[in-house]
Amino acid sequence: MNTLIINTANDELYIALKIENKVFSKSISSTLKHNELMLTKIDEILKEANVKIQDIDELGVVVGPGSFTGVRVGIATVKAFRDALNIKARGINNLKLLYSLATSQNEDCSVVAIAGSRDSYFVGRRLFDKLYIYERNLTLNELISIAKDSPIGMFKLDENLNSFKVQIEPNILFDCFNESDDELLLPVYYQLSQAESEKFNRAYIEICEVKEEELGEISQIEKDSLNVNVIDLNEFKRMFTNENYKIYSIKLNDEIAGFIILELTDEINIVSIAIKKEFRNLGLATRLVEHTKNFAKERKIYALSLEVSKNNPTAYLLYEKLGFKLRRERKNYYADGSDCLEMTLKNF
Repeated sequence: MNTLIINTANDELYIALKIENKVFSKSISSTLKHNELMLTKIDEILKEANVKIQDIDELGVVVGPGSFTGVRVGIATVKAFRDALNIKARGINNLKLLYSLATSQNEDCSVVAIAGSRDSYFVGRRLFDKLYIYERNLTLNELISIAKDSPIGMFKLDENLNSFKVQIEPNILFDCFNESDDELLLPVYYQLSQAESEKFNRAYIEICEVKEEELGEISQIEKDSLNVNVIDLNEFKRMFTNENYKIYSIKLNDEIAGFIILELTDEINIVSIAIKKEFRNLGLATRLVEHTKNFAKERKIYALSLEVSKNNPTAYLLYEKLGFKLRRERKNYYADGSDCLEMTLKNF
């Protein structure tokens, strides 16, 4: 197979070509003027390999995160070649590529980062022996906090971080291409747009006890959020009438955005917490947990507990960020065979 891969997501324009088992590559620091240089460099690498664009069997493109303009230029170019040649094209996630490169160059690396806009970072982190990609951009302080003493792999060094510069190796790039099943070629971004941020900042946010007539909507949020051990509507109704349980919703401009269920014992157990997809990455789950801590203090209870699936790293990292510690691990606990992580927060 003859494969051509284009990477315009970073400051450095990178093009790789594999003709059967022979690899050719070109890179140039183009200060993000990829649209002016890319076609010329593609033509050069094809001539070097003594092939024509019609000889290419498959295409790859790095779909982000990274340069907003660069990502779109690369995707548009590959789509044009794909349609003209009637061949397949696959997208490569830039953080997955960076992680593969970084760990091959430094086995102690567990965090990779790409600088974003507004002093933020796209971040990936090794968790439970897999790469977890944060669903929102992190601040400098958040990145330093999660990296701890681990060196951070980056395409471009950052003087504010304990980072090392990662070089692209074409063979690893082709390995990432072979592992990808993304044929949609949608650009990847994890940060909120300016408009989304302003809309959220203007919103009226309220946390209140759920009303009986809202249980159906709460139950649907639970179904949409979880794949295993889902609480059904009848169970919600049972808990609603049980004085040992409290169910709170969080609303934005009077629209229910999520909920939290608390079980009151000698400690407060967070039975479930879920946020609608369109309201995630806005800090709403954090607000619900902070509300729970205040609720506990009012009752002179200073211990919170919860259970989270090992297959739900987003939730695990949220709780870790909020100070929860792992109490024990229960193997094959959930219906899908995943392990249960029991976590607790004390003396808050």
